[in-house]
This record gives sequence, C-alpha cells and structure tokens, in this order.
Amino acid sequence: MSQLSKSELAILKVLWTDAPLSAREIQERVGQQLDWSFSTTRTTLSRMVDKALLRLDTKHGVRVYTPVESKARTLSGVMREFFDTFFEMKGPLPTAAFHDSKILSEEEWLELDRLLNENGDND
Repeated sequence: MSQLSKSELAILKVLWTDAPLSAREIQERVGQQLDWSFSTTRTTLSRMVDKALLRLDTKHGVRVYTPVESKARTLSGVMREFFDTFFEMKGPLPTAAFHDSKILSEEEWLELDRLLNENGDND
C-alpha cells in the first residue's frame, strides 16, 4: 500500500462513513476543511481511483465513489508500512493502543487486530 496523503485520508474517512458519494457531495464534506476548489477535489478523486484507493461507479446517472478497501484493511496497510519502514518489524503488530480510537468501531478494531496479527503480508 502506498502512503496516504492527509487529503486522501480525509476523503476516505468521509467515504467510510457515507459511501457511495458523488464528487460534489465529497466536496461539500471536505472542501472547506482542506481549503479546496471543486476541481481540486475531482483531480484528487481521479488520482485515488488510479491508485486503486477508490472505485468509481454510476448510480442513477451520477458518478459515485466508494473505497476499495475497508477502513481496517487500509489502516493495517498503513501501519504495516510504518512499522516496517521505521522499526523493521514484519511480524504481528500491537493493536491495543488503538482499541479506544474514536474512528474505529469495535468490529473495525477486531478486524484491524486480526489483519495485523496474520502471518504474512496480505496488503
């Protein structure tokens, strides 16, 4: 998994909660936070589709975006990359520190724990 930019993460957070969304709906939710124009949002969405972070579909004639991976799978990839790069750790990773996270439900935390403690790199 490639590293996520702050803007990509902001878009993914919105989509993990409310997908599928159109580019306009995403702009309404993150545009002010990121201080972006609509064209910047569309460009970023296009790049995220190219990076296989998002899937683009058509729903009732409107182009909508959905995350390709779950929140837990995406976070496990980011965490694995971080621990591998900075600590040269490739095995199971600690997850207890994330148990009380405000962005993870209990189910998502359990999935993250399972993904980070699997043998091998499935990302």
